[in-house]
Amino acid sequence: MNTSSWPPEQEPDPRRFRPGFSPFGQPDTPSRTAEALTPIRVTTYEVHPARQTRMVMVHGTVDEERATELCSQLMTLDALGDEPIMMNLRARDATLDAAFSMVDTIDVLTCPVHALVVGEVGGAALAILSSAQRREMTRHAILRLNEPRQRFDGTAAELAEREKDHRRLVGALYQRLAEITGRAVEEIRDDAERGRIFTATQALAYGFVHDVAGMAPPGLA
Repeated sequence: MNTSSWPPEQEPDPRRFRPGFSPFGQPDTPSRTAEALTPIRVTTYEVHPARQTRMVMVHGTVDEERATELCSQLMTLDALGDEPIMMNLRARDATLDAAFSMVDTIDVLTCPVHALVVGEVGGAALAILSSAQRREMTRHAILRLNEPRQRFDGTAAELAEREKDHRRLVGALYQRLAEITGRAVEEIRDDAERGRIFTATQALAYGFVHDVAGMAPPGLA
């Protein structure tokens, strides 16, 4: 009886045990082996510090979580250089706690912060604007001066404490705005109770900003 199997068994090729043997028909050379084992190198490029964008985007309603993120960005940029930080500002509102956490952070930075209002800024977010050493607006931006409102939950004692803290921060907001505009706190409060809205030129005249971006200086228009 024929007990052979298919395919027939073959003797192992003795060349397979020789150094440099390649089963694909091309002998491996030391250079080819070294090339195959060489790791891939990835070249990294560092951005020159002068080209890094020193800008923080403050857009939307600023709550405590957003303020924490922005404060982190501001402190990081402050640690990286002495050049001014540009704060691009378009915040229709903010909570008082969030606004003043940013104010306190900007107050202790070693580099100046320049603010550019590019949309609507109102409520407690005006405190953020007031913290900048240089303040500008684009021609179609507006400021909305109104008293910040907040709703609180809790017991009667807790509500009384929160209301007390709220009034304190509202007073601090009016004080900051009075300092940058050169106007009396009472005038700021009266305008806030009326919900006064300022165009760019009105905000410039009132003292909220130093300049209107893109507007020709007086006498050159």
